Amino acid sequence: MSNEDLTTRKYIATEPFDANDPPKFSQLVETAKDAFASELTSFFSYKTTDASSKISEMPNIQKFELGASGREDSLETVVNLIMAYGDTLDKFPMISITSMNLRERNMHLGDNFVANVQYPPSIVSSLAGPYDLDHGSGDAWYLDIQTYPDGSTSSETTSRITFQRTMFADPTSVTAEELSARINMIQALYYTCAETHDGKFRISTGGPCAVAVPNTIEVTAGSSEILLRLGFVVGDSDTYLNTDNPPKNRYGIAGDLSINVDVVSDDLNTRTELADLVSNYFTFYMEKRRFQLLGRSYFDRSLSPEEWFHICFKNQFSWSSEIVKPRQGGEQYSQIFAIRGTVPIFIEDFIDRKLVTAPVFLDRDSISYDEDIPDGDYPGTNYLKL
Repeated sequence: MSNEDLTTRKYIATEPFDANDPPKFSQLVETAKDAFASELTSFFSYKTTDASSKISEMPNIQKFELGASGREDSLETVVNLIMAYGDTLDKFPMISITSMNLRERNMHLGDNFVANVQYPPSIVSSLAGPYDLDHGSGDAWYLDIQTYPDGSTSSETTSRITFQRTMFADPTSVTAEELSARINMIQALYYTCAETHDGKFRISTGGPCAVAVPNTIEVTAGSSEILLRLGFVVGDSDTYLNTDNPPKNRYGIAGDLSINVDVVSDDLNTRTELADLVSNYFTFYMEKRRFQLLGRSYFDRSLSPEEWFHICFKNQFSWSSEIVKPRQGGEQYSQIFAIRGTVPIFIEDFIDRKLVTAPVFLDRDSISYDEDIPDGDYPGTNYLKL
């Protein structure tokens, strides 16, 4: 009986199929095909027991730039193309990815504006994990941070993060992900901890009992050892007024789309095994990812250009057509066997545009502006903050 690894049941980023051609905003069809090609390549890379225990040959995964319906004659067109360029695209078995019709979905009436967004202010350790947090038999180490849970200066609060040895399975080697999970679970109310894309430890404003923006965060004190081992210094701070992290307008587009996944082989048994694994991927394996694919920007704030695509499976995978076609040239294997799977999805993609025209930070206790302006309510007290 296989074991359940709960640490793998989480959202993760989908890496680009081609590192030199990452997803671009608004290219919904190309982004979806790239994401499927990338994820299926990873699935069949022998890193998963689902694939490596059932098939002995790594399939050749390609995507094609031609529209294709679910009909058998369309599948035959793809197979003919594969056969015509078989030497160029390398060997069978092959998985080809094409797209069907895209239908736009409007998320709002009237425009594509989604929301005003801004990353929460945060402080990041200068050192990456794993960390040695074993303080021996002495007192537990601590880190004090100051935030403003309701966004106003009157709510100034100091939170103490305590690093107990008993929090960790191995306190001498604690990853930033493990450290974040423990603190978020048993201590954090007015802040949130997370691992950065490069393994560092991030503390951000916002939590179960606090707003993320507007807010400010600062390290005010801490045990010398914890400051040294994590890579913080007293005075590390960030604020929502930081011009390196401005507010942005988020715009989005979305659509319903069907992706064709064709399994092609010159051996019927191989095609059958491969088709079963493809079906397993869409109907069961992706359950641990909640049947969703996410761009890298959900996990990496430093990425440029940003990747905010989001793909949701509709859990309606089906085999739509199947063909057997004679192979030209009289090779040893005289038949090509192909079957088409169809995967309906919903895809949305976003782009964030910085607000650069002053004043951009209007969500504050008192709105002020130095230039001459007409008499009236502006500037003055922001009563939404009272």
